[in-house]
Amino acid sequence: MRISEIYASMQGEGPRVGMPTIFLRFAGCNLKCPGWPCDTQHAIDPKLYRHEWKELGAEQILDNVMTSSWASGAKNVCFTGGEPFLQTHDGLRHLARLLHREGMSLEVFTNGTLEWPDWALYTFKFVMDWKLTGSGEVINALDIIMKNASRLTIKDAIKFTIASEADFKEAYNAWSVWFQGNKLNLPEFYCGPVWGAMSPSRVAQLILDSKLPWRLNIQAHKYIFGDERGI
Repeated sequence: MRISEIYASMQGEGPRVGMPTIFLRFAGCNLKCPGWPCDTQHAIDPKLYRHEWKELGAEQILDNVMTSSWASGAKNVCFTGGEPFLQTHDGLRHLARLLHREGMSLEVFTNGTLEWPDWALYTFKFVMDWKLTGSGEVINALDIIMKNASRLTIKDAIKFTIASEADFKEAYNAWSVWFQGNKLNLPEFYCGPVWGAMSPSRVAQLILDSKLPWRLNIQAHKYIFGDERGI
């Protein structure tokens, strides 16, 4: 599996925000999000990650994670990227089993455009980043996105990252049509601004004005550490 970096920090997004976490960042992504752009270019741009990524097996990754755990006390592991499900699914499953045996809790941040294997749904707490027009991506895999999203439950989350009020309206329409309209088993919903594009207070007001049961997602790690990498 292609590993960009492994480090311990505080989770800054999603249901486990504020939790000491070991970030297991995989190299490579099937999306580029040119409209923002993505804040982990070193993990998605081959020109950057090809000089530093390492190909490691599950046992080697486990050793690195456990070293970070012993040093930091963190027991939560976040599979992120890049896009984790670009990696071999057998390798991910083996790694997840090894980490579970060590008593680690597991979550995965994913864009949801690649079909998830069945085993992953009861192995990870999912945080799915639903891409909107402001990301600059043209999503042609809506059928896969909806199949994945329809399998999420209350333990999981869908995250909208918005760059404008038009993005917010798009997120609202997706939520009301696909989830409220179809009466799906709802995960938790999060909404937050692209860093520097909108103020968190404006997003909070949009959520309140729309009477939505969404949580504000503000990338708390950036308020704590800034844009420094690996913390």
